[in-house]
Amino acid sequence: MSLKKVIFNGFQSIKFKVKRFLGIGWKSKVSLKRATFSISINKLVAEGCSLEKGQEIYSYLAEDEKGRKIIITYLDGKKKDK
Repeated sequence: MSLKKVIFNGFQSIKFKVKRFLGIGWKSKVSLKRATFSISINKLVAEGCSLEKGQEIYSYLAEDEKGRKIIITYLDGKKKDK
């Protein structure tokens, strides 16, 4: 089993509904440094959520109703509730 399958195997049935959009959006570029891809978030969002450098946040791969891949990221540093 490949690493990608191991990582995402437990998240095949993620379902969610967006309660509301908060009026902030941004464009991110995908960066590559050695063997790690990364994306950025807006500085105002990070400061508004009291995020600090080195803090861990949890993200999950999902699909929307049209089958487009999306990332769900919880900015409070807690894992997704089951």
